[in-house]
Amino acid sequence: MTGIKYDPRMTEARQWLESSSILKDSKPYEIIPISSDASFRRYFRITISRPSHTLILMDSPPEKEPLQKFLSRAEIFDELKITIPKIYSRNTLMGFLIIEDFGDTTLLKKISGYKDPSPLLISAIDILLKIETEYKRKRNVCDRRVQVFSKKTLLEELDLFRNWYVGTHLNQKSKCFPFHNFETFTELLISSMLREPQTLIHRDFHSKNLMYLSKSKKIGVIDFQDALIGPLTYDLVSLLKDAYTDYNEDVENTCLKYFFEKIKERQLVKGSFESFKTSYDYTAIQRNLKIIGIFCRLKYRDNKHSYMRYLTKLNQRTLAISENYSELQFITNFFRGISDNPLN
Repeated sequence: MTGIKYDPRMTEARQWLESSSILKDSKPYEIIPISSDASFRRYFRITISRPSHTLILMDSPPEKEPLQKFLSRAEIFDELKITIPKIYSRNTLMGFLIIEDFGDTTLLKKISGYKDPSPLLISAIDILLKIETEYKRKRNVCDRRVQVFSKKTLLEELDLFRNWYVGTHLNQKSKCFPFHNFETFTELLISSMLREPQTLIHRDFHSKNLMYLSKSKKIGVIDFQDALIGPLTYDLVSLLKDAYTDYNEDVENTCLKYFFEKIKERQLVKGSFESFKTSYDYTAIQRNLKIIGIFCRLKYRDNKHSYMRYLTKLNQRTLAISENYSELQFITNFFRGISDNPLN
């Protein structure tokens, strides 16, 4: 085996792999690191020489990222008939999984080759609609196994923005960012999100967590372990307001109208498209602020600096949305006030 520098976790992984029946007749094989994410998980590709085949090793340190939630959500998404990687072998105690290899073509990579990404985005939206349909059929089972995206959780996410972006990154004290005004502002966002129809949401349904599977021409879903029961627009926001992509207004509106018409047919919404768009925008602001806070926490707590390059985009997007709503003047004024500040 080659491609891995010594570290304690990989020593444990190699020992487990040597004893795992799935690789019993598959020597020689090679393990190559392929990615890590914003959590403590790491991923490695196992390439088997005879027969030519690849698998993915997930390293999820049990003291930091226990596997139980991932496995639980995998069962649910599989029951809902969503295309997710098959799990071939597991060691829950040690925090290792061997799972199906979906390849390297993320939706982000696939979309880069298209002048009009709308068809691919609509394919992804169809997955969200399928999740909603299947969830409704199995709601009683899902609700017993998945927590609700509660007001408390939503507030904790917004506090990531206040603590890590405002407090740590900008080093602004409460006088510059009055808590009372922030509290009133967050109440508007959260009330809107809790009024929406609630369904099973992935919570990170963006272009790096959606894999284009060339053989089946389908989109596979990964990184689903944080799924909750939450607002209907949340995953749509994750997809269309993705920090890593830029879709023009026409593409976004095409996708929004497609989603709206589909949920209207299902009688999930009764109001106008404009009312739906307002809910979508409020959810987008909440998620943007959370992501800004997370990216700053990754830099200052976890020494992961690469995400900071997306801050300016996220700030500008949030301002562009909030400027359309007089009741969101607090956050509009805040971003206008810091628009000339360096953010890296």
